[in-house]
Amino acid sequence: MDTLVSKEALSEKLGVSLATVNNWIKTRVIPQPDCGNFYTLSIFENILDKVKSDSKRLNSRANRTLLKKKNLHSQGIADKDRKELLAKIVNAFEKSDLSIDEGVQAFSFAVLRSANLIDEKWQKNTNSELDKLLSQWIKNYVDQDRIINFFMDYKIPNRNDDILGAFYQSILNISQKSGSGSFYTPPELLNDIKIPDTATVLDPCCGSGNILLNILSQKRDPEKIHARDIDETALKICFINLALFFNNKDIKPHISKQDILIDSGDLLAAHKDTSFDYIVTNPPWGGKFSPKQKERLLKLYPELETTETFSISLHNALKMLKKNGELYFFLPFSFLNVAGHRKIRSLIFNRDKKISITLLGNAFKGVLSESILLHVKSNSVEKNVYIKSTHGGKYCLPLESIAPPDYIVSAASNSEDMRIITRIYSTKHTTLGKDDIFALGIVTGNNEKHLSRIQTEKMEAIYRGQDMEKYFFLEPKYFMVFQPGLYQQAAPVAYFRQKKIAYRFISDRLVCVLDTHSSLLLNSANLFISKNYPMETIVALFNSDIYSFMFMKKYHSRKVLKSHLQNLPLPLLPETIHHQINDLYTKTFTIKEKNIPEFQKEIDRIICEAFLIEGTEYNYIKENLY
Repeated sequence: MDTLVSKEALSEKLGVSLATVNNWIKTRVIPQPDCGNFYTLSIFENILDKVKSDSKRLNSRANRTLLKKKNLHSQGIADKDRKELLAKIVNAFEKSDLSIDEGVQAFSFAVLRSANLIDEKWQKNTNSELDKLLSQWIKNYVDQDRIINFFMDYKIPNRNDDILGAFYQSILNISQKSGSGSFYTPPELLNDIKIPDTATVLDPCCGSGNILLNILSQKRDPEKIHARDIDETALKICFINLALFFNNKDIKPHISKQDILIDSGDLLAAHKDTSFDYIVTNPPWGGKFSPKQKERLLKLYPELETTETFSISLHNALKMLKKNGELYFFLPFSFLNVAGHRKIRSLIFNRDKKISITLLGNAFKGVLSESILLHVKSNSVEKNVYIKSTHGGKYCLPLESIAPPDYIVSAASNSEDMRIITRIYSTKHTTLGKDDIFALGIVTGNNEKHLSRIQTEKMEAIYRGQDMEKYFFLEPKYFMVFQPGLYQQAAPVAYFRQKKIAYRFISDRLVCVLDTHSSLLLNSANLFISKNYPMETIVALFNSDIYSFMFMKKYHSRKVLKSHLQNLPLPLLPETIHHQINDLYTKTFTIKEKNIPEFQKEIDRIICEAFLIEGTEYNYIKENLY
């Protein structure tokens, strides 16, 4: 998944201050962020695993212990007074010896008392659906009166803002929250979702019911609400939230423990025939699985060829949608253009549906990756996909532009962008092929051990993505004694020791260097070796504004992936033009004065001629690149 995670999120996950994270970076306990203040998901998870295994570091007085540190979760809580109230309640819990489940239960009693749904002297009974739930819940504990009365002194006005869910998230251990891939859904992202009161609605990943609270009307019949999750405590909170929302102790929504991926090792056959008018959810992104779990998922869903949680969730949700039903899914932007999701895209964009995509930008706290809201209306024949930009602009993409083999959705492109890109791809061209070699930069597994800022005997430079500009390596910041057998990941030595193209991996545009000096690359810089197309020409093309325009508009990605590069068109140029480019390249980059602007101007002229790009289109590209 194309996900970048902030240093702040690392601080929260590890239960330490941001200052501590910065100090660890400074002292090289953990690596520098890959992109600005953000880590790629794989590096982020490696850091979590490394630091969690270092119990001495986490148990230090300065940093507290991973198993004790809590973080106030106040998203969705609107005003300052309400947040302060939540903080006081969380603090009271932390001073107690209540378990998490007991704490949630105790706070639930306080919230329900404040809303007058139960009285101050509540005792176990079965007078209503709410009473049944509370009675069943409390019977598991000996000191029941203490739980019932623990927060007796607190008055919590009901504002339907899921303060119960916020409390639960706040007191959960960091270790319990990690690995799920779940993100809180801000209420403002739900404003455009309208559910008729007569329709059945399902949230298959409901958590504490935050989404349902923000999309439903109090006029609807609660029995038409379906909520599912794998967290039993969250499901209890969801029921209580709905009882508060409808101000009714005897509501009967359909709430059940159920995994949209797997339940007790089996697909949820018990519910496979149930269908719904509306399905709305924010599924987990990038959840972690063991090798055996991944193997089982691949066997269950061979048509998807992935174990990505949101792809499987979307696949299963579509099967539960009624013939004229509508589905709303929050997804990472990478769903639209990463090759690993091509199978689920082929299933969606190859059927009779009306599909709308709202671009949400960086909507989720602590995660740099942009997100989208996918809206699918079944049983509707359409020739276009409808896009709403982050600025509110609306435009269409022809459904025919979302084509095999990868079914890439260029949702960041407006109609003029697509017209130019379609023109380029309609001209005769080739692409990087199966014979071409792609390889990743070195992952040492321990940069502190293997890298040095000072070059000593037998050490050589190693270049990161940020040590590259178009056509050139900058002065190296790190050096190493190259011992490939010691590293977590290293491409064959021969790939580094021959002529190759190095490129930035973390970038929203193309930055390439033709390397003829056997340079080493760290994991934020990757490489490829073209067998059939001159590499001088490729570097000249890829470093042009025209190709960065294509990359940004077609993929809208902060990672340059192998599949992106393989899909870019390489014009069928006469040998004389290749020789001309090679001569220009040699002349420009072997003299001391680097005359890149004049060189690139000539390359742009060749590209425009090859792809039939007119002067006004070229100007449009230049104006809309940055």
